[in-house]
Amino acid sequence: MSIPRIGIIGGGGIATSHMPQLLVRHNDVEMYAMADINPAVKEQQADKFHIPHFMTDWRELLPMVDAVAICVPTHLHADIAVEALRHNKHVFLEKPLARTMEQTKRVLGAAKESKGTLQIGFVRRFDEEWLAFRKVIQAGRIGRPVVWRSVAANAGPMIKWFTLDDQGGGPFIDGTIHNYDFALYTFGPAEWVFAHLRTMGPEHTALDTGTATIRFASGDELMLAWSWGLPPKCGADGAFDLIGPEGSMTWTRDIAQDAEDGEFVIHRESGREAVKFSRRALASAYDRQMDEFVDIILGRADKPRAGASEGYESMRISLAVLESGRTAKKVYLSEVT
Repeated sequence: MSIPRIGIIGGGGIATSHMPQLLVRHNDVEMYAMADINPAVKEQQADKFHIPHFMTDWRELLPMVDAVAICVPTHLHADIAVEALRHNKHVFLEKPLARTMEQTKRVLGAAKESKGTLQIGFVRRFDEEWLAFRKVIQAGRIGRPVVWRSVAANAGPMIKWFTLDDQGGGPFIDGTIHNYDFALYTFGPAEWVFAHLRTMGPEHTALDTGTATIRFASGDELMLAWSWGLPPKCGADGAFDLIGPEGSMTWTRDIAQDAEDGEFVIHRESGREAVKFSRRALASAYDRQMDEFVDIILGRADKPRAGASEGYESMRISLAVLESGRTAKKVYLSEVT
């Protein structure tokens, strides 16, 4: 039996996080072709990762491979994913699933009809750090309902499309979608969102700064205060914690630079407990994520941790947050279909 062939569509940015993992799995799968509109990517990436075939039109790649990893800007996801699924390819699609609900529905329709499997790149589902705090929540160690608070501010990605409304959509779709998905994975279905959003970056067209609250049917909440609107080289203090009626979880910041482990601390009336996790947890998560994709290609797994339905649910929250940010009104998820 021949080794399955994988095509990489889009050779910049996030692709460089996946290709090393695929390269070391050369006994199971072969990175056989790469497509990118920039011819210079052949030398920069295809040759570097020993990919024998390169083309500037991704359509030429599909007949050559058994599976594809789609690593292009968000607004291009749908057209490529739909065509790949129509060709019955296994598809690894970077998050978010698409930019609009119309695009999302097209991908879902193609996934439903395809003999291939669609996996969405929600890498935090493989992250032992995040899985550890999920375990604490679901065990009721700090009580329920929980409020998960995430605060971050910087200039955002330097690649322009991330902060254009019709392409990347800004942080409240491209960045915080990891939080939306993991909150869905932890808390269950979302009920409503309320957001105050604005645009601060002078060259941005996306809503790049603001606050959003997502309320889940369980009563748990995700509270976000994010910005990609600061000037270059400017940052601000961040926050990441979880609070419940019986305690809290906070992250230890003063960890030695060369320490192998990080930690978060569970605070309860009865005392405190430190939970260790590898500081390579996220890097290892990318590794396990590709393990799953390879298993799907080889028929050793038939369902990803995050597939079409998970991609759809996170898109519903993303689009509800953007709509609430534009209208300053509460948006119920039942209205976003």
